Amino acid sequence: MSASAPPPPPRPRWLRLAIPFAVSLAALFWFSAGVDWASLGAALGRVRPAWVAVASALLLGEFGLRALRWGVLLRPLGAGARTRDLLAAQLIGAAANTLLPLRAGELARPIVAANRTGHQLSAVVATAVMERVFDLFGLTSVLLLMALTLPPAPPDEQHLIRNLKLYGGAFGLAAAVALAIFFALATQKTAARAVFERILWLGPPVVRPPFLGLFDGFVAGLGSTRRPLALIQAGALSITMWTNGALAIWCLFQAFDSGLPFGAACFTAVAIALTVALPQAPGFLGVFHVAMEKTMVLWGQPSAEAKAFAVVFWAVSFLPVTGLGLLAMWREGLQLRGLLQRAPSTETSVWNTPHSEPNGAP
Repeated sequence: MSASAPPPPPRPRWLRLAIPFAVSLAALFWFSAGVDWASLGAALGRVRPAWVAVASALLLGEFGLRALRWGVLLRPLGAGARTRDLLAAQLIGAAANTLLPLRAGELARPIVAANRTGHQLSAVVATAVMERVFDLFGLTSVLLLMALTLPPAPPDEQHLIRNLKLYGGAFGLAAAVALAIFFALATQKTAARAVFERILWLGPPVVRPPFLGLFDGFVAGLGSTRRPLALIQAGALSITMWTNGALAIWCLFQAFDSGLPFGAACFTAVAIALTVALPQAPGFLGVFHVAMEKTMVLWGQPSAEAKAFAVVFWAVSFLPVTGLGLLAMWREGLQLRGLLQRAPSTETSVWNTPHSEPNGAP
């Protein structure tokens, strides 16, 4: 009897990080090449600090809105999660996304939230997925708001408006399909579980119980889709959150005295949301800056002002929330290196900190 072939060796970690780092370095070189440093410094010197402070406060407020929305989605799981616990998870996740590769914060957020609330991790992950679906809904609402607030486009730019409407419709359709799938899973749990069990019969018996447990936890996290009021509340918070982001960008327009309309801020909010989804190195360096520079140039801004806007927008978007996220990590007794090494138990606190009471108990 021949011995089975050994499993292939795991892919080196450096290879998985090579592409994101290469993309960021190339973008950073592109952004820096040919910079007129004197003009860039002059553009930064003309910035109005008060408007920058308002924009920074609005961008930080987004995480409070996200915590409130997450609380709505977690409500069907039982005891209410405290907003401050979910805010801590949001801030830690944002800091991890900035400082760690491969958007590690998307895994850190539900882990921290499950530890804080005592809910099953798979159920919390399901609500985190639902958040992204509602983000699609919010993004679509901002595209609609942009179409309503942009001034009439000249004839040579009509194709741009048509494309924006097309993309907006595609995002809206994707969000509607995703919500329909989640609604079907939540309301037809027995039928969906039966289908999932048939699929698991194709694999070895040892994997069936844990995967069924994950399925049950995931479906439990979709309980908000069975409640019309929760859907309305989460949708309203999503629209508010994305409009808040566009308003922060419009404040930065005022800081640079660019004269751009609110519709341009909506467009920029969508552009940057798509940009940060690309694979890139920690800190969103390079890709973010190039995307913002090209967006500002598209709206008729001079190169020096466009580059200065990209630098300031990056600073207010990532530096304050990363600082607060690191502070939240310190209060939790966490370190970046070991943030994702252990998953929380639903019965005991993983990190055993005085701030990790289960089920939001005071």
